[in-house]
Amino acid sequence: MKIEYILREENFIEYHLFSIDENKNTMKTLNISKVFLVGLLLYFAFDLYNHNQTIFAVLLVISAILTLVFYTKIYKTKLRKHYTKIVKNSYADRVGEKETMEFTSEHIITKENDGERKTKISEIEKINETQNNFFIKLTNGTSFIISKKGIDNWELIKTKWEELKIPLFENLSWEWK
Repeated sequence: MKIEYILREENFIEYHLFSIDENKNTMKTLNISKVFLVGLLLYFAFDLYNHNQTIFAVLLVISAILTLVFYTKIYKTKLRKHYTKIVKNSYADRVGEKETMEFTSEHIITKENDGERKTKISEIEKINETQNNFFIKLTNGTSFIISKKGIDNWELIKTKWEELKIPLFENLSWEWK
């Protein structure tokens, strides 16, 4: 079975954001940094309050509350901007180029503008499906991105993956919020 598709900038960005979202350590770091920052603000507010600086203490408590409410949204916005820059710099030669992927009983054969690559089917750890993409994660930590845009026969492709006994995880409601 052969698939031809074109990857856009958004496909690469979604891949990186999905990988971060799937990584439990990243979200743990986000929560620890948020709690640390709020705790630090409350500590200074308490210290200022003890030194009769009530107005500044109240401002720091308000800042702590705002940090608690908006920190995650700001952090995720910064990450999206960061990965957008990375994609523009690192993947510029692949954006908009036609890519081909062929599944045989033993290999995945990928053809890009810089050459051809063979990967054993046994090296596929899992396939994650999102609303716009498939992310094929390999055991060595790398991944292939397949854009769904422009490809109509996804049910046939999924059936082929089931025949090859490749685990498929549906994350159709996933989005970077």
